[in-house]
Amino acid sequence: MKYRFPFKPISLHVNSEHNSQHLLDAYSLSHILHGLPIYGLFWLFARRWSFSWKLVAASVIEIGWEMLENSPIIINRYRAATVSLGYSGDSIGNSLGDIASFAIGFYLARKLGLCRSVAIFFAFELLMLWAIRDNLALNILMLLWPIDAIRHWQAG
Repeated sequence: MKYRFPFKPISLHVNSEHNSQHLLDAYSLSHILHGLPIYGLFWLFARRWSFSWKLVAASVIEIGWEMLENSPIIINRYRAATVSLGYSGDSIGNSLGDIASFAIGFYLARKLGLCRSVAIFFAFELLMLWAIRDNLALNILMLLWPIDAIRHWQAG
């Protein structure tokens, strides 16, 4: 059996056919960031729950997002509204890596507390903006309200 890609645990090339096909990619940082505000919401509204139950419930939310993100409606939206013209969805391995990245972010938020979590959030956002011209905020913006100037800047 011939495999399409040789196994590599990580690919950081966002403008390639390898994006979202390996366990981890540049967007894994974005999934770590998902865990920070979601932990904050559970801290606010489910304080009496054990950390384990918070993690399970939060993981259900992240898994739901992964399923939606890989549905035809969102894949087609990425293709139409962002620079991800060839995006075909995440591989199963990449989805599992995204969920694990989320769990790491959720755990970090618990350990770091509010101030450090906010600092990490903005540091990762700036790092991703500098490194790949994309981040969680731009991803949300471009999905909801695409701006041609941003799309052209992201294309380099």
